[in-house]
Amino acid sequence: MDIRENSPSVSALRRAVPPELQPEWDGEVLRISDGWDSWALRPVWVGEGLPADAKRARSEIEHDLEGLATVTPVVTARRISPGAREVLEEQQLSWADASGRAQIVIPRRLYITRLEPIRADAGRAFKWSAAADAVAETLLAWRAREGAGGGGEIEQVAVVAETAGVSVAHTARVLRHFDEQRYTAKTGAERGRSATRQFRDPGRMLSDWAGHYMAGPGQGAIVGFHVPWRDSEQSLSVLAEALADHDWALTAEAAADHIAPYLTSVPAVDLYVPEHQIFSAGSALSQHPEVTGVESGGRIRMHAADAHVFRLTENVKGFRTASRVRVYADLLRQRGRAAEAAEHLRQATIGF
Repeated sequence: MDIRENSPSVSALRRAVPPELQPEWDGEVLRISDGWDSWALRPVWVGEGLPADAKRARSEIEHDLEGLATVTPVVTARRISPGAREVLEEQQLSWADASGRAQIVIPRRLYITRLEPIRADAGRAFKWSAAADAVAETLLAWRAREGAGGGGEIEQVAVVAETAGVSVAHTARVLRHFDEQRYTAKTGAERGRSATRQFRDPGRMLSDWAGHYMAGPGQGAIVGFHVPWRDSEQSLSVLAEALADHDWALTAEAAADHIAPYLTSVPAVDLYVPEHQIFSAGSALSQHPEVTGVESGGRIRMHAADAHVFRLTENVKGFRTASRVRVYADLLRQRGRAAEAAEHLRQATIGF
């Protein structure tokens, strides 16, 4: 956890504390005082602030109760989501985020609440780019596939670059940025074959990447289709027949229903097709007599995707799906019940 005085964690905590309490940073805690009373607040940074991040922070705090005997932990993030807030407040844990919202409670002694956003400081040193997106998804997909028994070691730069579809030089720069963000860390030699890199905080990296993904513009071309049935399995049968000569992979609810079932129904079938095949695939599907193209919505939605998405796919119950981390991010983007399915998927099959 990064608790330098100029870190986002400390900044979020400082923003929440009124100046009348004379906040002063003291190495690992923010000391505040009111007359004869004084308290020590220790920030616990969780990155994006999704429910899974809140659960991770809760576990970290539970395992360090002795070390927190004289301080009050405050979970900090870029923005605490409603689900994360529910997790934290259920356990009576204090929190603060970079938007200025906070709830810090020391029973019978201190109560600070700020629920109206305060403009956050502009700019962060690290910026997500298309290359960083692809490299992060590649690393996270591999880590999820390793499972709980994996060692967290990251492949050599050239292997990462080839899978992500990014140049070796650019991949190396992105990985250095990930080290700086403390998502990963170098081990062994500085250069050469003996130089290795390991995950340091894959959970925070996944949440940060997914949060950025949710806020982005989405994929390229999207083609929608109406079908006269609601049964997603019937849609899958039609897709399997119509797109036999195309690359495609399920995502969102349809993929999650095969990987880790949670929802009682799948309202629409979302699938990825390589960008250069999107229109030919759409034309092939339209040949089915009961499939009709629509300008928006539809019970089948075809999304264009970059090549690296297909290098990370998995075969689940007879169907090709996008990587679990992309399915997770796509579910979060749809919000509502889909976001609940995302958290179930993350807990059941991603594991960090």
